[in-house]
Amino acid sequence: MEESIFQIAEQINQLNKKAYDIYLPLVEDVCRRKVSEEELSYFLDYLLDFACGEKMLELYKKVCRTYLYIYPSCIKSYIDAYREMWEDENE
Repeated sequence: MEESIFQIAEQINQLNKKAYDIYLPLVEDVCRRKVSEEELSYFLDYLLDFACGEKMLELYKKVCRTYLYIYPSCIKSYIDAYREMWEDENE
């Protein structure tokens, strides 16, 4: 039982690493150009799913900071969504 838990934890770590590698160039692209609020929301929905880890959270924050003054209500809702989804687990 203990070994299978370790294997699951390792698979989760590998998935998070893979997600970071995939999302890094996408975040760079989204931050480099101006996207619509709809595209931003769609992107942040997916990014939020992986924002539990430190590296992915930094990517999430980068996107939010880039668009904070362009789409403030959208970003506020995603900050609230992050807090609701992940904050209790990270403390």
